[in-house]
Amino acid sequence: MLFYFLETLRFEEGKRLKTSLQTTSTRKRRTRRKAAATRIEEELIIIVSTAIWFDTGYFCSICDFKLDLGCAWRPSPPLTLENTDTHEHHLVLSNGVGSELSQSTRNCKVCSSEVLEFKQYYECHQCELFFHVKCTKIYLDEYHTSHPEHPLKFLTGDETPGYADKKCLLCGVEFNQELHHCDVCNFSICRGCAGNPPPLSVMSSKTHEHQLHLFPRLVDFTCNACGTRGEGSPYLCFQCKFMIHRDCIDLPRIININRHDHCISYTRRLGHGDWTCGVCREKVDGFHGAYSCSVASKCSSSYVVHSKCAIRKDVWDQIELEGTAEEEEVDDTTIKHFSHEHFLRLIEDGRILQENKLCEACVFQIQSESFYSCEQCDYILHEKCANISVKK
Repeated sequence: MLFYFLETLRFEEGKRLKTSLQTTSTRKRRTRRKAAATRIEEELIIIVSTAIWFDTGYFCSICDFKLDLGCAWRPSPPLTLENTDTHEHHLVLSNGVGSELSQSTRNCKVCSSEVLEFKQYYECHQCELFFHVKCTKIYLDEYHTSHPEHPLKFLTGDETPGYADKKCLLCGVEFNQELHHCDVCNFSICRGCAGNPPPLSVMSSKTHEHQLHLFPRLVDFTCNACGTRGEGSPYLCFQCKFMIHRDCIDLPRIININRHDHCISYTRRLGHGDWTCGVCREKVDGFHGAYSCSVASKCSSSYVVHSKCAIRKDVWDQIELEGTAEEEEVDDTTIKHFSHEHFLRLIEDGRILQENKLCEACVFQIQSESFYSCEQCDYILHEKCANISVKK
């Protein structure tokens, strides 16, 4: 029978019992008292040592079997597994109680990692092999959120039919001798997507204003966010017929790249125009998403970059700058620079400041060149340093 418990209460009960035993003065009971105290100490050690993972749950009053609340409320795995691809013999579910598992380290036959004694696991008594519950589960026929019509069968190596796709339908990764497959629909996904399925719907205001839904089909499409072709399962908007790659959903809005002096920002469409990518020099389709210069008024020509070119690791430092503005012009001689909280006024009279007056950006002395100065504090910037707003 399982009883609901709090570890602290059981700990206090153990201390009380131990104290009462120690106060017994009868010589006749000393041996029994010593054995009982030892048993209680061992029990307390078990409770304290497992407290890091076991706060509140259920325990058996007869043996040391315990369950935390999460596992107790979760559907129990079957007591035995038969006719599975995991192992040729039937497997028996074990709770670790009364087992020799704690006497030596045992590893899972599937993943080779350790099987812990306080976790449930499957065991083959004939071969003395051990399996994590989760490792046997992946070999069973299961329904998947992206394909609820039929169960998916786990296949390896030669078991894979020749007509099956060579890549995961959801993420596009090539199969490495293992896949989950529906032979009715020719639907195949990798182990990664089987264990960690993509969300069926997402909401991201960065690239689209409506909710996007996973379309788990092998289709050819053009991504509206980046303008490149895609094969696999896109996300789509039923209202707009908008289609997007899974990895384009959260494209950064504002970034700095090493090919341009200003920040560039993502735009959902450029519109009509003859656009050329500033990175690859190829044509940019103005009716798909792309990046353009955030300070267009300071560029001699409109600077545009393909979405995929802009986020390349050799082009972008992987830091999103949304919320960090570049300098904002107030009038011809005053700006609001992102590096300072006050307005900065341009000084062009050729004055030379004291030696301790240094530019806050380059830390060099202000000579006769133009500079920006804050009228509320001592903050100063060379004009040329203020124009290099984000370090490349």
